[in-house]
Amino acid sequence: MSGTGALAANAARAERPDEAPPRRVDFGRIVSLAALLGPAVLLLGVGLVWPFLMMARMSVLDRFPDPTGLTLEFFQTVLTDPYFLRIIGRTFSLAVVVTAITAVIGYPVAWFLARSRSRWKHLVFLGVISPLMVSIIVRSIGWTIILGNEGFINALLTALGIIDTPLRLMQSFWSVVAGMVHILIPFMVLSVASVLGKIDPAYAEAAKVMGANPVRTFLKVTLPLSVQGIASGSVIVFCLTVGAYVTPVMLGRGKVTVMAMTIHEQMVVLVDWPTGAAVAMVLTFGTLVVLTLYGLFLRRHARR
Repeated sequence: MSGTGALAANAARAERPDEAPPRRVDFGRIVSLAALLGPAVLLLGVGLVWPFLMMARMSVLDRFPDPTGLTLEFFQTVLTDPYFLRIIGRTFSLAVVVTAITAVIGYPVAWFLARSRSRWKHLVFLGVISPLMVSIIVRSIGWTIILGNEGFINALLTALGIIDTPLRLMQSFWSVVAGMVHILIPFMVLSVASVLGKIDPAYAEAAKVMGANPVRTFLKVTLPLSVQGIASGSVIVFCLTVGAYVTPVMLGRGKVTVMAMTIHEQMVVLVDWPTGAAVAMVLTFGTLVVLTLYGLFLRRHARR
């Protein structure tokens, strides 16, 4: 194109500022993205999406195997039967309580890891991540040793003369809460600490110069800036809690039934696959609803 032609094209484009320039397809970039993301997308599709679709299909079959039609009878049973409703409520209550406790306990630890210059900081970090080096079964067995009738707590109370007969600390909602908090608190601490470490200390210094006391500085500056860390940690802890199986089995001893145990019972013990699939779908969509509401709450909080 001649110089006059280019000038004419630029002048014409300047007269139409809303018209976007034509896009060129960068095939090299597309191939690079496919090479980078392809294995992960394939693994996600085979390991998550396909089983989810099969589970969703199974939940609406009138029987399995050899179905003769579709029905919502199993969803109606799960969502109206008091037995299933009690288990659904207990599962999500457990997840909410565990998430709240891990946030309250984990935030000060995350603050220490992110802001402290103590020489003990590395030991504290090692203590936080050490539970991740041990299997969930071993950690749950450890809590059975602590909370059992002849465990550490009952032995200590008996030796001090406070009780004559062992307290029943196992087989309760709170024994499961204790085990789940211990298992999942590293995820909350690491999520919050990663965000706290990125907050510029100059913000707190500015608030201090403006006359804010430490409590007000924390509530008005540091805490709002660290909400994203709390949110990411809460999502991880909540999702892992609603799907927990081993710890409720070992610490609840059949007295604290959650939805994961019910799915196993329906599918493996009773061989009632459609009902088990319906419970799995309720668990999945219930989790998505809670996380969506939580995301809307955080978005509203961030706009303030």
